[in-house]
Amino acid sequence: MAGLRHAAALALGALGVGALWRLALAQPEEACPSGSCAADDPALLQKQARASTRQAIHAGLDAPLGQAAAQPGPAPPVPDGWEPCPGLLYGTPNTSFAKAPSEEEFVAALAELDLTAVMDDMTQLMTDSQSCWPGDWGSYVGLFTRLTWHAAGTFRNTDGSGGDGGGRQRFDPEASWEDNTNLDKARGLLWPLKEKYGDGLSWADLIALAGTQTQWASGMPFKEFCFGRLDDEDGAKSLPLGPGEMQEEMAPCTGPVNGMCQMQPNETALAPTTVGLIYVNPGGPMGVPDPAKSVDEIRVVFGKMGHDDKATVALIGGGHAFGKCHGACSKFEYEEPAGLPPNMAFAEGTYPYVGKCPNLDGGVTGMGNATWTSGFEGPWTSTPTRWSNEYFTYLLDYEWEPWLGPGGAIQWRMKENPDDPRMRLTTDIALIKDPEYLKYVELFASNLTALNEAYDFSWTSLTSNGGGWSTKKICVPYGPPPAPGATTPTSMLNTDPR
Repeated sequence: MAGLRHAAALALGALGVGALWRLALAQPEEACPSGSCAADDPALLQKQARASTRQAIHAGLDAPLGQAAAQPGPAPPVPDGWEPCPGLLYGTPNTSFAKAPSEEEFVAALAELDLTAVMDDMTQLMTDSQSCWPGDWGSYVGLFTRLTWHAAGTFRNTDGSGGDGGGRQRFDPEASWEDNTNLDKARGLLWPLKEKYGDGLSWADLIALAGTQTQWASGMPFKEFCFGRLDDEDGAKSLPLGPGEMQEEMAPCTGPVNGMCQMQPNETALAPTTVGLIYVNPGGPMGVPDPAKSVDEIRVVFGKMGHDDKATVALIGGGHAFGKCHGACSKFEYEEPAGLPPNMAFAEGTYPYVGKCPNLDGGVTGMGNATWTSGFEGPWTSTPTRWSNEYFTYLLDYEWEPWLGPGGAIQWRMKENPDDPRMRLTTDIALIKDPEYLKYVELFASNLTALNEAYDFSWTSLTSNGGGWSTKKICVPYGPPPAPGATTPTSMLNTDPR
């Protein structure tokens, strides 16, 4: 049945934009995985149990995450052929609590911390691609940029909730958001640095540093990085972000369904259009690939995050200079292709996000070339581990068309060269459908210095907004970023050794 749906979707994709819209809005019926819809069908019972768990989580009820503890709970059995990163359960505890130092203890430890050594170790980690989660093109800059973005991007200026302070992305609700799929691997990769430097290096600082340092080491000339963010011991301060009863009371969705939450933006403190996403649906409003209609959503949401039009364009295009999207197999063929989020995985006694896409290169299922994260597939630029303004130049210089990508999501490709792996999201195309956004796209395409300055300002604001700062803030200036290494190819596409 899944194969038939996939074939039908591909056929629709050939019919053009109208058919793609209808596909985006369609909700294919659920098939009984074992071929029977009998009430006692084991697969059906499991689907019903998972649906009940999701409903309980959305209602703000406790999910069975294990006992509160300072250390992770017992590790689940490791699935056959799969390898968890050693620090995974420290970066994503399978308990609802993880001990953090007091502010006094943290400030004292921070004063003794060798900050230069921490930053140098992060640079070394960037290219230390590990078998438990291989780096794209041998680098973690894309993964760590997304990690930092998604932690810091929770801030909303409507009521001051969110932000990277507290390091709460480790806990639910944030850890299990759809937009944070596979970021448990990123935090697991950071654990050795946290273990090495102890209380003086908070998880909040570590998460903020990960994206900042690796982007700098990849060519983005940031001016400085500031340490001093405190850690929380649980995710309680993220409850207003949702999903749950507290969010529904403090910052309700103002639309009839999740995904249309900014229908009345002045009536809610909520920032994203969809609870569980960082800002907007990258595939367009409710998944409909209409870039023009994405414009209003982007402006409302980024405004609530504290960013004007210039900062919005800089952050979207600058962040997309690095890394790629992952959608290696079709969501129409594999149920939960990324695996289960932490709240559901721990409830079932397994690891989060054990992916299901087969690795056609003979590697491990669900990682490397077989990764499924967002369902979109491909990089934005030809050098996804180096800073550049190519994102903007190609956005202007080529005509982009929608198509159904391998992950089962509608994305955009160059009409003149449809086999080129570079892609755009509907929200990327939106930036050339609005005169104010287009003005900054044209500026950044023609002036790399202007992009450098705008992105530095905007990224610093992004990672500094919100509470959770200690009384001790130490800022370390950056020098010029290192030049590209001799082994760094000018074009990296189709050279990934994963």
